[in-house]
Amino acid sequence: MLSQITVALLGRNAIAGERADRSAEFVAYLPLSRTRLWIGKLSVAAFAVALIWVVNILALCAIAWIVPEIRRSSYSYFPDKAVLYVTISGAVFYGVSWLISSFQSSPTVAVGGGLISPVIILLGLSVVAWAMGIKGPELDRVLEPGYLIIGTVLAVVCYSIGTVYYLRRVEP
Repeated sequence: MLSQITVALLGRNAIAGERADRSAEFVAYLPLSRTRLWIGKLSVAAFAVALIWVVNILALCAIAWIVPEIRRSSYSYFPDKAVLYVTISGAVFYGVSWLISSFQSSPTVAVGGGLISPVIILLGLSVVAWAMGIKGPELDRVLEPGYLIIGTVLAVVCYSIGTVYYLRRVEP
């Protein structure tokens, strides 16, 4: 899960980082279209995410191979739910950080917004469950699909809005 923080840092650094170190003005003078710049930013992020996941999967396989209790059990080497939640959290980190980075000049605010978003989603779902009187094992039936659905939608919507804003804005 901690490796997903790198994804949030990529999202915040994509636009706000250029403003903070004043390289946005330099890039604005290059003969590249915004679309090509966006594709470049997306390519760097995709490569980094792929590298992070390769390392994580290799680490999971190594741990499963080293720990004899895991090797002898019928338990799957990859806990599907955990991997899914980490993936959604990484997408939320990146999407929200990208959106905030597109209109905010502070990289710190962008990464903070991205990192706090999954917590806000889970707190909101917990408050709704509490208000409806849902407790115990039934709480998992609200939190798990709720987080997956809201997190996925939030990541896609935030990234899309941030991209449209980045491609249409006038200043660097």
